[in-house]
Amino acid sequence: MIIVHAPDAAFDLKARRAIVGELTDVALECETLPKSPFVKSTVWTYFNLYDQDTIFMGEEEATTNVVSVQIFVIEGGLDSDAKKRLIERATIIFGQQLGTSNLMPVYIIIHEVLEENWGIFGRKADLVAYRTSPIDAAAMVII
Repeated sequence: MIIVHAPDAAFDLKARRAIVGELTDVALECETLPKSPFVKSTVWTYFNLYDQDTIFMGEEEATTNVVSVQIFVIEGGLDSDAKKRLIERATIIFGQQLGTSNLMPVYIIIHEVLEENWGIFGRKADLVAYRTSPIDAAAMVII
């Protein structure tokens, strides 16, 4: 699960779609999860967009598009190197859409959640089952 907090003017729909596509692939690579339609359909990304006058840098209204990203993963899904890669690559993805390549105002927090504390489909999460699921597993469909 990925939650993005950003000014509403930072990313239009086209940019959000581009971010989600790239970020999903990067996250699955870093977690060594298959890029199957099923696993991709379990990666939910939420954009919380804020009016510019509700974002501050210290005591002043923000003068740039500051973005914070919370990435929730099953504990054990990312080792230290994978976390580093995820942070670096996610920052680049957001920076490209912000139109900047140096000192990108992107803050990333990775939350590791124990399998027993993560429920999905009425059961606790199972990292091994996700990692070994078939590459052609169909996407989750909710009607």
